[in-house]
Amino acid sequence: MNPHFMARKLFLFLFFFPLFLQAQDTATVATLLLQNEEAINSKGLDFSPTFYEDGIVFISTNAPDNVRKITDDKLKLPAMSILRSRRDSTGKLGAPVLFAKEISSRFHEGPVCFDRTAEKVYFSSNVTVKGREKLARDGEQKMRLFISEKKGEGWTEPTSLPFNIGEWDDCHPAISIDGDKLFFASNRPGGQGGMDLYVAFRLGDAWSEPVNLGDKINTPGHEVFPFLHADNTLYFASDKHETIGGFDLFYTIPEDAGWAKPVNLGTPFNTPSDDFGLIVDLDKKNGYFSSNGNGGIGADDIFSFSVNDGNLDDYLFQHKRLPAGDFSVLLNVQNQDSQMIENAVVRILNLNENNVIGRDEEGNLITLQSIDGQDIMKVVPADNGITGTTDAAGKFAAKLSPGNYVILISKDGYQTKQITHQVMKSGQEFTAVLEKAEGKVHWNATLFNDLTNTPLAGATLILTNEATGKKDTITTDAAGNVNYYVEKNANYAVDIYQNGKLMGKTKMNTTGWELGETGKQGEMNLNISFSPLAAGTKITLPNIYYNYNDATLRPESKKDLKLVINLMQQYSGIVLELASHTDSRGTDQYNLALSQKRADNVGKYLSENGVPISRLKPTGYGEKQPRNRCKDGVDCNEKEHARNRRTEVKVLAGADGAVVKQVDGSLGLGKSTRVNQAPGNVQMNSNEKMNFYIVSGSFLMKTRAEAQTEKLKGMGYTETKVIQFPGSTFYSVVAKQTSDRSEALAISSDLKSKENMKNFIKPMPK
Repeated sequence: MNPHFMARKLFLFLFFFPLFLQAQDTATVATLLLQNEEAINSKGLDFSPTFYEDGIVFISTNAPDNVRKITDDKLKLPAMSILRSRRDSTGKLGAPVLFAKEISSRFHEGPVCFDRTAEKVYFSSNVTVKGREKLARDGEQKMRLFISEKKGEGWTEPTSLPFNIGEWDDCHPAISIDGDKLFFASNRPGGQGGMDLYVAFRLGDAWSEPVNLGDKINTPGHEVFPFLHADNTLYFASDKHETIGGFDLFYTIPEDAGWAKPVNLGTPFNTPSDDFGLIVDLDKKNGYFSSNGNGGIGADDIFSFSVNDGNLDDYLFQHKRLPAGDFSVLLNVQNQDSQMIENAVVRILNLNENNVIGRDEEGNLITLQSIDGQDIMKVVPADNGITGTTDAAGKFAAKLSPGNYVILISKDGYQTKQITHQVMKSGQEFTAVLEKAEGKVHWNATLFNDLTNTPLAGATLILTNEATGKKDTITTDAAGNVNYYVEKNANYAVDIYQNGKLMGKTKMNTTGWELGETGKQGEMNLNISFSPLAAGTKITLPNIYYNYNDATLRPESKKDLKLVINLMQQYSGIVLELASHTDSRGTDQYNLALSQKRADNVGKYLSENGVPISRLKPTGYGEKQPRNRCKDGVDCNEKEHARNRRTEVKVLAGADGAVVKQVDGSLGLGKSTRVNQAPGNVQMNSNEKMNFYIVSGSFLMKTRAEAQTEKLKGMGYTETKVIQFPGSTFYSVVAKQTSDRSEALAISSDLKSKENMKNFIKPMPK
């Protein structure tokens, strides 16, 4: 076999990093630490680790002196050996030794994998006959897959697996935890390209013919070094999917009809060179992989990694390295007696898209999302929530894209249940047990942005009972609504958070409120509006590009700047700093001047498109505020330098703080409280009657609002009209205006369930 696939390429581009590589993203919870396992790495090739007992087994050109190996003419190195290393009390790997003489030859061996009991080893090896090489018709010595079983202190004579008998290479085995699926790499005929990934299924004591994993995983390039985790996540290396360079590490998960599109693990796992052979422990907190791009002792080195404050899934999730597609989830709802509950209302919200800061010209939501430690703007469709009810068996099924979700389950007379969970694969099932809410007050709240007329989905309210200290944490749904039961005759402190930031505080007193017999009378209604663009908010504009040594904006930069213009139109009170940063190459004085020119050009573009220059403060910081370690005198690659070349906008002055309106839903009476952005200084105002507006879309362009109005009228909502609320630049489509909150709720529900029209209820003083 060509040792390019079995072993590795010898010709390297070496990038010298510290031996300990800390992931640069300090804003996320899970952090990743890489370490070069110096004790086992040699000047040759050391790669493809696998777990075994108290350490690892791996492949190396550094065979012990008493092991005879041929010299590979292409690599100019000894043939590969299977070595073993044990961990010491500190977790570090010790000096390696030969794994097993019974499966050692003068030719190439490895990689290997073990079954769950570690009593069977599967491995690749060159084809031989009576200890001598056997060449195929093309003159190459092929690779085959073999199995050997533990026998006392040693191993049995290796047996070739039945399906690898042709003029091709079968190598890199990976066995499933149940022992019934064997994944491997092969260049056998009928594949997608060079080396493809295949799976063979155990049929009793035999194996099926291998099945190609298909064109979602396999490409015209090479897919090699598979590893199947116990949760069925498949990790592998590819040089043809979208890579940083050379072979990169990818993962994929099973979906309803095969496999999801592979996801690049990103840095620091992947480099501009070759990265491959990853393994992950059962908890996904630790593992090993091979690389020749992270610096080290020789060509290919083995690195260990560990994840603090989470696991690998958490780390990938927080860095938005997620599979595409929709995955099935199932919710079971029952009471405390294990009886299933029919017609419970289920509301599901994707928390990754919840921090809404405005709308674009088409009425879509502009959200602020944290990606790789940067807050960036991303446009998502209006209302990303799912609403429905459980069936007669108390079940609710949904299809969800990968993300972090909150599932809210409510039923009159029961306390609302909240489940927060990451969805990264199909087949996840949840059970919610609802408790009776006897003797409590039914409390409703609506949170919205007054300026943009958008519901504040995914906001968090923390209620603290001032007598008992008990805290309740509640999340708003896609329409900005809260449906919850609170104690009677109690004083609550209410803290309001959006995107993890405290937006305001207020008080709530439930004295005198009673739960009606129907569960729908005597409701308390709290309506909160605030601007999520508080002073100090910083937004990275990742699509602002400049040519090297140039301050001129490139055409692709205008996409992000258009969103900034939209926000400036919607928030007439905000003032922005336009901060430009360079990398550390060049002199301090030159970089400072270049960054100022770039910031000035951003300001010029915005002012030419209607933003008053008085609301802009262009500032160049040069290389003074790097995001990573790349300061003067530090050797960094281009990708690391590029992370520091950026443009950010920072809100210097924002909109006013939150306004809280506590409304009697049955009488239409209420009182309003202003909550400062800096929490405190609560001021009570006089009682006022309220109107409730069912808003089904808000648009910067009046023509779009008028088109939405005609659509609703055609559905029978003949009172629909366009309203421009005080202080807002948006044209809002109002399906109905009423002083009866119950009527507003009914219309809103009909719009969602019958017409699939997204909407929210906006309360306003008459």
